[in-house]
Amino acid sequence: MFNYKRVRSTAKMVVLAGLLFAGKMFSGCQKVVKGFLSDNIHYVENPLTTTQGNITVSSSIISDGSTSPLQVELVKVVDSTGKDVSSILTKPDSITGFSDAVSYLDSTLDLLNKKIKTQAVPPLSVNSIGGRIQLTPATSYVPAGTYTIDVKVSNIRGSRVLSNACQIIIDSQSVVNSPDTVYGGTYAGTFDVNTGTSLSLIGTPSINVDYYPLMSNKIVYKFLDKNGNVYDPKAGGILRRTNRWSMKQFDPYYPEVLTDTSVEYQFPKVPNVFPVFPNPAVNGTVSRGNYGVFPAIPAAHNSIGAPVYIFLDMAFYKQGTFVVTVTLSDVAWK
Repeated sequence: MFNYKRVRSTAKMVVLAGLLFAGKMFSGCQKVVKGFLSDNIHYVENPLTTTQGNITVSSSIISDGSTSPLQVELVKVVDSTGKDVSSILTKPDSITGFSDAVSYLDSTLDLLNKKIKTQAVPPLSVNSIGGRIQLTPATSYVPAGTYTIDVKVSNIRGSRVLSNACQIIIDSQSVVNSPDTVYGGTYAGTFDVNTGTSLSLIGTPSINVDYYPLMSNKIVYKFLDKNGNVYDPKAGGILRRTNRWSMKQFDPYYPEVLTDTSVEYQFPKVPNVFPVFPNPAVNGTVSRGNYGVFPAIPAAHNSIGAPVYIFLDMAFYKQGTFVVTVTLSDVAWK
């Protein structure tokens, strides 16, 4: 006899098995989400401030736990009015720099010039890995002002555009940057010409710098005594404190020139700063400061009766003439 109950039971089992199989099939086809892309990706330095012509690099973008690697792409740059200025800020311009470290051994113009190179770089770029914002000396060619960037961040999870990701302030070089720096610690005294040992200190000299950007590249030192009289290096000569450096050693590229009112040093056109290397303390000399020099007035030409040195530590950032006037408060010239 045909058993209908057994057939129905078997059919139910087949249907149930089919449903289970189908469930597994659908389960196997579900999309597995990979990675994580945070909603809180941001820059720490915001705003990021620089000065025209300087090199400034931000920290890496904060990924807030997003899956690495995180790709970052510059999307747009706008100025303070909202105008798209991407083409201006990302257009490569020629800048000059050193291809290698410069030392006192680069003592001729030929050796120095071999290390100066010109390359084309954009004022603003964003590193694709890590998202560091890079501002180069080519910012000299863009208007000072406030800019805002949008960046696109991407990883295995996907991508999103961060609008107003960072504000960038480019300050005017002419307003912010001094053409020179007089480092602290200026002093003066007498010394033993044989050993360079300081014998006594005298009053701290005052330093005044006048800058003439349209004149030739030159550093001019003038030395005034307590009566306001200018020392005559051409007649009396100029010394340096024994076993210390002078500007002549920092600037071997042109002859030292003595006039009846000054000591002059022509300097070459170089990137960034002159002198082009710090005091190296070689050949028995003693290093002082960053670019410390020790010009000195002979004993026969001052009222103390011993050679008088002045310690000056200065850096010069621009092309042109710098007149450095040094006034001593308790010495008279003879």
